[in-house]
Amino acid sequence: MNTTMAGAKGKLGKWYVSYSKIIDRVARFVFALVLFAGINSLTGYMKRLDNATVVLVLAIVAAFLPTPFLTLFGFMLLLAHLSALSLPLMGVVAALFLIMYAFYFHFTPRHTIMLLLVPVAFWLRIPAVIPIAYGLLGAPILAYPITFGCISYYLLSYIHQHAKTFDVKGVTSIVGKLTTMLRDLLTNREMWLYIFAFVITLWVVSILRRRNMNHAWKIATIAGALTDILLLSIGAAVLDVKLNIGTVLLAHLLAVVVGFVLEYLFFGVDYRHKESMTFEDDDYVYYVSAVPKIKGSEDDQKEVKRLTHESAVEEKPAKPQNKTNDKPAKNSGKQKSAKKKSSGKSNDSGKPNNNNKSKNNGKSKNSNKSGNKGSGQKSSKQRQSGDKAASSNNRKKPQSQPKKPNQKWQDGMTDELLMTQSLRRDLEKEL
Repeated sequence: MNTTMAGAKGKLGKWYVSYSKIIDRVARFVFALVLFAGINSLTGYMKRLDNATVVLVLAIVAAFLPTPFLTLFGFMLLLAHLSALSLPLMGVVAALFLIMYAFYFHFTPRHTIMLLLVPVAFWLRIPAVIPIAYGLLGAPILAYPITFGCISYYLLSYIHQHAKTFDVKGVTSIVGKLTTMLRDLLTNREMWLYIFAFVITLWVVSILRRRNMNHAWKIATIAGALTDILLLSIGAAVLDVKLNIGTVLLAHLLAVVVGFVLEYLFFGVDYRHKESMTFEDDDYVYYVSAVPKIKGSEDDQKEVKRLTHESAVEEKPAKPQNKTNDKPAKNSGKQKSAKKKSSGKSNDSGKPNNNNKSKNNGKSKNSNKSGNKGSGQKSSKQRQSGDKAASSNNRKKPQSQPKKPNQKWQDGMTDELLMTQSLRRDLEKEL
């Protein structure tokens, strides 16, 4: 089962790498569409912008731009709606967002989108997904953007509920309304309950998924969901906050599913083959746990073989047999030519030997007449002539040692050497 899922994950990763640009743009388009639709739903004070066509055009443009532009478009759309309601209100909200942005930009500059992502999650009734997802993929420092995201949602929710009260004239009335808004926002017990529960949940998930235990991500996801439900339930009872228990349970169930999906996509290990090791030096003792990743199917696996000198010598591939078989025609031609030359040489060398024999016979007859002294001289001359004939035969066929052949022609040259040696033996027998 794990191998099958890992194989599907590997194929999904290859498919994503092949079409990464298209997938990223489509995902950015869908996210921008949901974000802009949520902002229009929470505000919607400017009728020209509260339009599906405007939302679609902005989402298409944001899909081809980096993520910071998506955040910028979201803030511009929000401030445009607030400007249609009240310019002083727009200024106060813009100042609050700048303060929050300046505070947490120093800690988490890559998560500016969370100022708008958390309000959209509340609008979709699934806010529990945020702390669990970011606890699995992020760090405890992300408590800053989650906190400011909750403040942004409850600020926009308060403006949406009291929109008519901001349609007033006079500086005193406007300042009074803004002061009331800030006071009600800071004393909102439901907002602080969600902030407290989400921060604790984020820390629980982030700490547990880093622990040295089996199925750490699953345990962290389930423990985070239970922690969030427990804190919200106890906090609602203590602070007298009304919560829809059914919506809360469904949101956390979806958060658990999202956590399992994130584990499948970003973290897949095989705890059945977990190994524990211990190292020690002069100052410390190290306890290390190694958990292998789940491999895909056999087609996707790549086996890496470690070769040593001994294994390389043992596993040296045998020489192919077709090298000697590929050259029979060439060797046969050489054999025929060598045989012809040897036969010609033997015939040529045989003639002078016969003449020498006849001359020697004649000289031996004359030597019988001349005496023992002449016969001794004649025999010495015969020996000298025989030595000269042998030396001439040796000159005609020198024993030249072959040069060291290359690896490619080693087999063929070895056969030729054996052949020449056999021909040499035949010639010596004939001589």
